Amino acid sequence: MMNNWIVIGVIAGLTAGLLQAGGSSGNAIGLFLIYLASFPLFVAGLGWGAVTAALGAVVMVVGYLVVFGWKAAFFVALSAGIAPVALSHLALQNRPVSAAPSDEGEVSDTGVAWYPEGRLVVWTAIASAILSVCLILALGPDVASFRAMVGKVLQPFFDQMAKQPNAPAADQIEGLKAFVVRVLPATLSIVWCLSTMVNMYLAGSILRKTGGGLRPWAPFSQLAFPRWAIWVLSAAAVGTLLPGTLGAIAWVFTAALMLAYAILGLAVMHALLDGHPMRGLLLGLFYLSLLFLSAIAVVPLILLALVDQSFNIRKRKKPPE
Repeated sequence: MMNNWIVIGVIAGLTAGLLQAGGSSGNAIGLFLIYLASFPLFVAGLGWGAVTAALGAVVMVVGYLVVFGWKAAFFVALSAGIAPVALSHLALQNRPVSAAPSDEGEVSDTGVAWYPEGRLVVWTAIASAILSVCLILALGPDVASFRAMVGKVLQPFFDQMAKQPNAPAADQIEGLKAFVVRVLPATLSIVWCLSTMVNMYLAGSILRKTGGGLRPWAPFSQLAFPRWAIWVLSAAAVGTLLPGTLGAIAWVFTAALMLAYAILGLAVMHALLDGHPMRGLLLGLFYLSLLFLSAIAVVPLILLALVDQSFNIRKRKKPPE
């Protein structure tokens, strides 16, 4: 009789593959299904181990290889297969509590300290940037080639825009096209990073509520990053000054890491408002502003995260009277 983890891995892989294939329609529902493709693999990895997630990823990739060919299999391995396996492996790492203490908010249970969630967020951002760069270089030998290819793919959309009543001037449409093509690599890493973190969070939450998870999770307000994360962000930001492909790659890493720091800023805000009588209302209003003014609202979050990492303002906060 087959072991339970084998059955779970196969089911997770088939489900992930079906979700990924469901996105071929190209509409909003299809995109939503693509973003959820890694969710079954995270459930398998966090609930039954990284080997189970790896089995599911292999099943998904082999299925795509047989049905759609090697290019589709390569893409699905990058987009939905690698991250759940790697992050599940990291998430299940642990050490005895008696070892050297950490200031990264790691959760402990029955004498065991688990891999800090903050490191998972940082590694998710880095992995999303690496996978985005791999996809870019696979589709073109450099960023310029990738942008040229994307421009050709998007050209029918902009041609259709030019035919609409009261359409913008030709130079405005061309400028919009150039902007979209230029920011697409960084945007890709942000979307990849956010969807991966959401899927990992959803999988962990469901497993925790059903009692099937292999590890406990710390409260969101305790999220903390390792000290080296700020140096990685700084190096990536400086790298954006480089010309050509290197500068574009640096932007990909900077965008993903800035998203990670925005999430850390949210955790800091949750901690600072703990015990406040209007906590729910204030957090609700801020999340609403993120929904409609995300490009502006993330800036104070990133700054708040950087200040907290430098001066540890959460620990300085006095408990409510």
